[in-house]
Amino acid sequence: MMMFFGFLLIILIIWYIMKNPDAVKNLTETQSKNSAKEDALRILNEKFVNGEITEEEYLRKKKLIE
Repeated sequence: MMMFFGFLLIILIIWYIMKNPDAVKNLTETQSKNSAKEDALRILNEKFVNGEITEEEYLRKKKLIE
């Protein structure tokens, strides 16, 4: 009985992916965009802390990233 439900779950997952291929694509795109944004903010923060950019530059660039 438990094996039947496991098999049914796998079938439903495969069916969902076949019917909605964009759902998987959108999920991976969202994750990569968030990762790129976090990386950009981290680099910007490091440059500001190290004195490589002024506060005005920092605020302007931060606004562009967000």
